[in-house]
Amino acid sequence: MPSIINKRIDHTETSRYRLSIQACLSGFSFAILDEAAALCRRLHCHTFSNPHDQDDVYTEMVMWCQRHLDLKYHYASAQCVYCSPSFSLVPESLFSPDKAAAILRSIHTINDLDEIHYHPLPQLGAICVFAIPNSITAPLLKSQPATQFYSIAVPLVQMATPLVGHTRILFFYQEQTLYLTLMRDQQLLLCNAFSAPEFNTALYFLFFVLHQWQLNPDSIRLYISGQITKQHRQILFNYFPLISVLSHEVISLPSLEETLQFSTILYPVCES
Repeated sequence: MPSIINKRIDHTETSRYRLSIQACLSGFSFAILDEAAALCRRLHCHTFSNPHDQDDVYTEMVMWCQRHLDLKYHYASAQCVYCSPSFSLVPESLFSPDKAAAILRSIHTINDLDEIHYHPLPQLGAICVFAIPNSITAPLLKSQPATQFYSIAVPLVQMATPLVGHTRILFFYQEQTLYLTLMRDQQLLLCNAFSAPEFNTALYFLFFVLHQWQLNPDSIRLYISGQITKQHRQILFNYFPLISVLSHEVISLPSLEETLQFSTILYPVCES
């Protein structure tokens, strides 16, 4: 498992740190964050050898949770963000917990062993309903029983809300999926996921959304994050004069590429 950051850790002090995990269909990453010292003390990544077989994913998750010393200690908080398009934002007035599974199944294909979770976004008057495989939740809960699970939509919306710009878009490209969050002042206009096997397809969906909302690229502030190369950034700069890299306010990573890819793993997802 590649180690991107590997600073010294006093495991008697882990109760002061935050454990942040980001999982997707092809693998997972985890970071140990000392926010008081503004340090990422550990950042590891692991790729699943056979992501299409949930039994294999479960076996690998169990193996790494058992083998990795860092995952055996207690932390001040532990969060896991699941990066998948299997989510939906529902107005609070239309939501009840017993309807969560039906709402999600009306939009997405949900596997038998997927768990249905939901998380309130009270500042927007919405509930985020999402599915996450049991092959990921079960091993993590055995290792870290206090782990809180979130859809990738939750940090994206929470990150986009305070950003500068009257009309702004958070463009998050990860694992051949484009996640677009569009806000006007404090109003959420869109939070959706689009299948984009190639970056040109992601670009197409970005302009599709601009056309839908009759927005001019010259007046949009675009925030970018995820698996975005230097070439991708140059393409975006050709169309959007106002581009910013989404990054953590305090904790930074060694390179721009790592900052783009792991910005959501550094972000402290709000409990409320």
